[in-house]
Amino acid sequence: MLRILSLNRSILKQSLLALSFDLGGLFAGRLAIVFTPFLESAPWILALFPAMITVRGTIGGILAGKLSTMLHTGEIEPRLRGNTERFYSVIRGVLSLTFVDSLLIGLLSFGVNLLVGEAAPQDLPYFLAISVLTCMISVVVGVPIASLAAITVFKRGLDPSILVYPLMSTIEDILVTTLYVVIVRLALLRGSLLGMGLIVSVLLVLFLLMIAKHRREGIFRKTLTEGVPAVFLTSLLGTFGGIVLASLRKQIEERPSILVLYPALIDGLGDIGSIIGSTQTAKLALGYVQSFRKALKGTLVDLASVETAAFFMHMAFGVAAFLLGLATGLSPSLMLLILIALITNLISFSFISLLSLATAIQTFKLGLDPDNFVIPLVTSVSDFIATTSLWSVIQALGVG
Repeated sequence: MLRILSLNRSILKQSLLALSFDLGGLFAGRLAIVFTPFLESAPWILALFPAMITVRGTIGGILAGKLSTMLHTGEIEPRLRGNTERFYSVIRGVLSLTFVDSLLIGLLSFGVNLLVGEAAPQDLPYFLAISVLTCMISVVVGVPIASLAAITVFKRGLDPSILVYPLMSTIEDILVTTLYVVIVRLALLRGSLLGMGLIVSVLLVLFLLMIAKHRREGIFRKTLTEGVPAVFLTSLLGTFGGIVLASLRKQIEERPSILVLYPALIDGLGDIGSIIGSTQTAKLALGYVQSFRKALKGTLVDLASVETAAFFMHMAFGVAAFLLGLATGLSPSLMLLILIALITNLISFSFISLLSLATAIQTFKLGLDPDNFVIPLVTSVSDFIATTSLWSVIQALGVG
């Protein structure tokens, strides 16, 4: 116990820095309030939103994990131009996986929301077109930013396993939310779906050509073959998260500041899992960890350090959401937002930490690439856990 209380100051400081990036997610939440006037006539908008955030976690997690591990092992060079062939193969794999992921999550989200009454049969084109365009544009913009971030962090002697994904999750949340708002508004215009359908068709042709040309590349093929099962699970979890969030439509309409806080909550929990999982995949690649028991024993101090940082940052999330809401014309409750943030973190930390460690160890033992599974699985599960925790806290506090 005394060993746990003696925190790892390096992990604590870097975790505070990493989780501080999630404050930017509050701006994504404030932007998402643009949806509220349309929720009555088009409830699928809120139902699809968490699925888009989950795609961000899945694709961004695979990319951040691979870049961090391969920088540590020397498989890629810390530069953008003239890098190794393995670097470019990773990028091709991520782009292809994004197309598969976005189609899959569009179909899954439509099917499940149709069953529970949050979507109608005529909404299918919206789910497919909006999902593909939002995800593909965001990943095309996000890949060079993530690569530059990983290289810069590595060059400065910091750990990309701790910093890159949290930084990118916030940037991509703002990017994905902005794109989602714009594309949804365009899709609701008469006649726009036809043009969107043509763009999706062109992307399908480009995807098939990339598969045909690079199917024999080891990293490219492994990213797809191992990523698709992970994508299916994460997409399903993101879809259920959408259903849970859509069920809070009344409370969100009455207290829109809850939606301001939402992206920061799922970012924070996902980043906690990514910090723990990504550091373990790097240790596995370097031969430092062999078993779950040893990993758990060796990371107790690290876990306590990460959670200490998370506790203070979640308190900051509540305060910042209150101030942002107040500054932009809302009427938020400071105590409510702080309680929601802190209780959500306390409920979910242990589960996400154990999941991160177990996934890293078990996928490595099975001869799989942990970077294709750890962050995507952990972040998508954390999205669902954070969303259901939000629902639980709101019901327990009698909000709305």
